[in-house]
Amino acid sequence: MSNSMGRPVADLDDFLELAPEPPLRAAAAEPVPDVTERRSKGVWWILGLAGLLVAGGLSYWFLRPTDSVPIGAGTTGEVIGVPSGVTGFAEMYVAAYLTDAGNSLEEFLPSPPSTEAMTAAAHYVTRTAAMAVDPAGNGYWSVLVAADVLALDDGGYRPVGLQFYQVGVVDDGGRLVATSLPARVAGPAARAGPPRSLHTADAEVTDVQAALVGDFLEALLTDGRDISRYVTADSGLSAISPPPYTAVVITGIGLYPDGSILATVDAQEMGGSASTLQYALRLAGQGSGLAVSELLPGPPAIDAEAAS
Repeated sequence: MSNSMGRPVADLDDFLELAPEPPLRAAAAEPVPDVTERRSKGVWWILGLAGLLVAGGLSYWFLRPTDSVPIGAGTTGEVIGVPSGVTGFAEMYVAAYLTDAGNSLEEFLPSPPSTEAMTAAAHYVTRTAAMAVDPAGNGYWSVLVAADVLALDDGGYRPVGLQFYQVGVVDDGGRLVATSLPARVAGPAARAGPPRSLHTADAEVTDVQAALVGDFLEALLTDGRDISRYVTADSGLSAISPPPYTAVVITGIGLYPDGSILATVDAQEMGGSASTLQYALRLAGQGSGLAVSELLPGPPAIDAEAAS
């Protein structure tokens, strides 16, 4: 995914799919809190904000870049050329801005402008994610942040969906600071269907391959089999301990053009609920020597020259 804000660092579809249901729901029949309840909630908001600011200050101390990093230099940050603290700083800044109605932002933004028009506790942010980072100069970055937001209603908080904010972050002598209040912007368009740059597992696997994958996943996820019987000696794969599931059933399996396999399984949990999982695998060997050699991150990419 790309957008006008710069190079992508996260996928919008992944953000939407992984985001859990909001923990708070509006209760239409619930009475409006009385004055005592409001005062109690106000105390908790103050304590929560204090915790956020303390955690933020510690995070900035440990994650701050010691020197400005030129764009393009290899670093251990989330994006090449971007110190790891930049995106986290932007995410926390947007969360604090929305949750605290722009108050107490001095830890993020030196000499912030007045935000008296905003209502305290009008929003609650369930999660934030940096979607893109665009270099704006030496030690200066523009970060696109997505925030999953709840809005205060008569009976509580209700989900209002994703909001996107552009944040300027600068390295001020080893300390990260925001350059202005967050700017609300349009988000990148959600993609329909799978990425065009990835193959799909359309070919059929053999019965031997399907049986091996089923045995391997049972050994990986349950305590029913010895996983060493189904993996190569150099695979580095081991069973999950303690086993998280009691049974697995393959509901779909297919072969990619490069020979790797994608398996979809329903895994039964101890309490009776189930999880649907997908595993991309590479096999090695033949016949009785066939074994899983590698767990892959997902579908193989289509070669750009071959696709053109």
